[in-house]
Amino acid sequence: MKLPHRVLWFAVRALDAISRKEAPFPPERVYLLRTHAIGDVLLTTPTIRAIRKAWPRTHITMLVGRKSRPALEGNPYIDSLESFPEDWWFGKRFGKILKLTWSLRQKPKDALVILHASGLIHLWGFMIGAPIRVGFDEHGSGFALTHPVVRTKKDYDRYLADVNLDLARAMGIGADDPKLDFFPQDDELEAVRAFLPPHDGTGKPFLVGVAPGGGQNAFEKISVKHWPAVQYAELMTRLSKGLNIEFFLLGDKHDVQVDRIAGMAGPGVKFTNLKGRTTFRELGALIYHLDLLVTNDSSPLHLAVAMNKPVVALFGPTANWTLFPPGQNRTALQSPAQCSPCYTYGRFPGCPAPSCMSELPVDGVKDAVESLLNGRSEEEGIAS
Repeated sequence: MKLPHRVLWFAVRALDAISRKEAPFPPERVYLLRTHAIGDVLLTTPTIRAIRKAWPRTHITMLVGRKSRPALEGNPYIDSLESFPEDWWFGKRFGKILKLTWSLRQKPKDALVILHASGLIHLWGFMIGAPIRVGFDEHGSGFALTHPVVRTKKDYDRYLADVNLDLARAMGIGADDPKLDFFPQDDELEAVRAFLPPHDGTGKPFLVGVAPGGGQNAFEKISVKHWPAVQYAELMTRLSKGLNIEFFLLGDKHDVQVDRIAGMAGPGVKFTNLKGRTTFRELGALIYHLDLLVTNDSSPLHLAVAMNKPVVALFGPTANWTLFPPGQNRTALQSPAQCSPCYTYGRFPGCPAPSCMSELPVDGVKDAVESLLNGRSEEEGIAS
């Protein structure tokens, strides 16, 4: 433990001893905290479910950044959902943070589960207050926790949703199912039907989503996760020559990749540009209706996994085995670049000339898409 962490550890222990109160077990009220990155929030859903199933009478509150809130709306395992603007943290809005901290401190809670390894977030959890504080400890970062769970370099080679379950296990909960949860509501599923092509029962096309963005949140903007637009456009053009496909270009209003692909797609490609035309929850509902999604490391990837939809996922700087669980209807393609993957402890180290994503060949992606679509055609009688 580093000296600053050791000093803080003693200070926190002293304050804990002064203000200590006994907490019931199982806890009557639990807060779970995960700031920023909507995909990372989806990766916490197995932990929420595990706590709910182990302690059915416990009141569970999830505290997230405001942009991540839609990932958890409608989740039946959560009793209440609270959120705050992410830029309060990253914009150093200290007055806002202190006011929020005081408000949260007044609310009763027996345990706080902090789905972070950040010592700063742990210290914030201490200020929010709870007799039990569980979170990840990396190199002494858990000084403000009552129950630190050591996270080592080896854990960064595990599926992140399963790593998050370690916090439930630390509380004596037998948790072994890392399946993600996302619950599209009936009105959302019905609303996105307006984007789907009408069918007369013959020659039904495959419905394929293309989500070319990702890598952007309040913490970082990493465009090197993107497969180049020209390669996405070539993929769509070549697939359209052999299969009856209706493509859906998916992205928010800031996603320039979508417009680039739309401008490059060949004349025989049937596609609908949905850039900025859906909310995050409607995006999930649309993916539910699709036959397959092609995407980079992104939040749509986690939505598709949560709803068990076929996915071809493309990885370069990040490692597919840490973010994408294996499955019969899932294919992960890792860049053949010698430097791939390069993320260290969940952080992008920087790259002067990133080329890993462009080294993923269109041929390989096309073969993976065709293999999964042909499997669906055999299962459901979809015409090709």
